[in-house]
Amino acid sequence: MTSEPLRLFCVVPAYKAASTVCDVVASALQFADTVVVVDDACPQRSGEAVRAAFAGNPNVHVIQRARNGGVGAAVKTGIAFAVERDADAVVKIDADGQMDCAFIGVIRRLFEADPALVCVKGNRFFDAGVLRSMPKSRLFGNAVLSLWAKFASGYWNVIDPTNGYLAFNLHLLRLLPWDGFADSYFFELSVLCELGLRKLPILELEMPTIYTPVPSSLAIRRVVLEFPPKLLRMTLRRVLLQYYVFDINLATLYLTLGVPLLLFGLIFGGYQWTLSQITGVARETGTIILAAVTFLVGFQLILNALMYDVGFAAKTTHELVVDTHRRLRGGLVQKR
Repeated sequence: MTSEPLRLFCVVPAYKAASTVCDVVASALQFADTVVVVDDACPQRSGEAVRAAFAGNPNVHVIQRARNGGVGAAVKTGIAFAVERDADAVVKIDADGQMDCAFIGVIRRLFEADPALVCVKGNRFFDAGVLRSMPKSRLFGNAVLSLWAKFASGYWNVIDPTNGYLAFNLHLLRLLPWDGFADSYFFELSVLCELGLRKLPILELEMPTIYTPVPSSLAIRRVVLEFPPKLLRMTLRRVLLQYYVFDINLATLYLTLGVPLLLFGLIFGGYQWTLSQITGVARETGTIILAAVTFLVGFQLILNALMYDVGFAAKTTHELVVDTHRRLRGGLVQKR
């Protein structure tokens, strides 16, 4: 980055958000240089509402997508717009009003302070009240997704992987295949997986969520059917590339020995148990020990590989909420 002022664009993907998107744009304009609203073929004509409300404002742009492609596709459309106009950073803000735009100013200063920082993302869970206010089913689902996202991305100390408050250093994002990020609601997790594959530094900024009565467009059924297969594929891809292509290390040895031993013990033991149930003849002690020992040794080796992976995890730093409040009170957030 140069010594010139950082040009920050805010991308707002809009779908069924006509009642809230104009307020979000007005708030984002206080902190961002340019706001880009991407109407993702919204049936409520969110883009037209923004055009009418901000007619003549050169810092507000509306992009109309011909067909609905999902939140990820809309965000990538906005990123492409920012890249074409040589922006330095881009922040993704949802159109439902549940993200505090004041943190855009904090993000601006974080990128200015650390040009090597690739991504800044939000973290809702600094306050225990969030855990009490979230529905139990959503809290459980978020916990499961968060754990699996750690396996898939390698960011083991990320606290809130599914948070949609994202910002990118465009000078560095240009060097990555960002157009390969997922088009759907899997967008946020795909970002972590792509960055984690390269072990790039990210920062979690602790921030509150603003709860509104606007219903979410994310269906639980879609998450259950779509996310697990993609996370499994991302996990296998990361393990293969990081431990068999990019590098060969102790984790490679642990996995190479551990996976066959565990599978042998599991399959051989299951086969012998099935035979004993069918024939009514108990297996010999040596057979049982062979199955148990190979399974346990394989399991221990895989645990060792997991510990190695956690120990050399991709770098994640956290901006504490107390520091954020101090920065806000101290005038770090500046209106543009």
